[in-house]
Amino acid sequence: MLARAPISILLAAVSLLVSISAQDDGAFPEHFKLKDALNYYSVESTSLIKRSLLHAGFSADETLEIDDTYLDFATRALNAEKKRIQRIRKALKEKQASEASQTCQGDSSSGQCIQKDDRLSEFEHFLTPDLAPGQADLLRWEDDGSIVQDYAARIGLPDTLIPTLRAYAEDMGLMEIMTNMLYDDPLPPDGNRWFSFQSPYQTKEGVDSAAIRNFTWNVERPAKKWKSDMHWFNTADELAHEDSLRALAKGGFDQVLDGIGKKFGLDTLHVDSLGFVAVTNCERGFIHTDWEDVDGGAFNFLVGIASPEDAGPELVVENVRKGEVHYGSNAGILVGDGTRHGTRECDHRAKRGVRITCSIYLADLNEKNLAVVAGDTTSTFPPTGMKIGFGLNEEDTGAKMGVVAWWVI
Repeated sequence: MLARAPISILLAAVSLLVSISAQDDGAFPEHFKLKDALNYYSVESTSLIKRSLLHAGFSADETLEIDDTYLDFATRALNAEKKRIQRIRKALKEKQASEASQTCQGDSSSGQCIQKDDRLSEFEHFLTPDLAPGQADLLRWEDDGSIVQDYAARIGLPDTLIPTLRAYAEDMGLMEIMTNMLYDDPLPPDGNRWFSFQSPYQTKEGVDSAAIRNFTWNVERPAKKWKSDMHWFNTADELAHEDSLRALAKGGFDQVLDGIGKKFGLDTLHVDSLGFVAVTNCERGFIHTDWEDVDGGAFNFLVGIASPEDAGPELVVENVRKGEVHYGSNAGILVGDGTRHGTRECDHRAKRGVRITCSIYLADLNEKNLAVVAGDTTSTFPPTGMKIGFGLNEEDTGAKMGVVAWWVI
């Protein structure tokens, strides 16, 4: 009966800020300010969520059926949004203060002050030093070396990783689909499709054809708000997931895991899911976060697999400032807890080009972030509410990837 709750609760929460004011004060405040909205988050969480449900049209009996686990999840989402708004508000104040303190420049003999123009160009740039395989370096602004975000970094790649991932997609037949589907048979927004493949490792190893098992991938196209023809290709069952991990292991991905774990002081780090993102044109990048409120323990690691010649930067990362970056062939980009990013605007259709990026979700699961990570719906596999780990433990001294474990909520 509460199947519509996940959408309705969060949508209703915003409008509830207005309704609370109207109900408590008798009328909407004449000068309603952001700080007033933030103060309403202090309402006791369970009451806030249940009032959201009532405001969205649920009956009182329906609100009594809500599971405490979901209430906790919804509360976390609201608190994460509160923190994001507060960060934006702080950044805007700092920007206003900076603009107010602009100095004069040029010839002021006329007695008139020529205001210094400190407006930034649309995109700034980041420092991109050469990195050894597994070397992790926090993302920094090129002009002053300041850190962009606590969980945004560049990680050096083994020479074998990109060629191995590209060959894996090609030998499986996925690369041809990704290259042509967006032109010849694209999905509508919010559409999806399923594909069956066989492991290129089994076919190359001479396994009897009768013993070769098929596995499943799916492709999804996000909603219209993404303003692009982006398609997400993801492993969709356990066999596909395990086979993709073989590709990572062959490419030396254990060095990347080791470097990330040491940089961020993680206890364990597991590959949660793997997929590819293909795009031919993007009108406007949809700036978003992949993870919020995960105690710094979950990431999306992005590796450029294919890009048209002279395609330009592929990724945008922003805080108050907005910067663009190339993936490059010797490093990947790590975006973690609260890191705002999106696809750089592009149009490769004139030459039938396609930009393809490998997206690898990673997690260091603990009691604080388990519910959030397990509740992620980005990929079909692992199923929501279950997480599969495959990676290195802190105690593993140079051991290769190979530990598999399930966590069930």
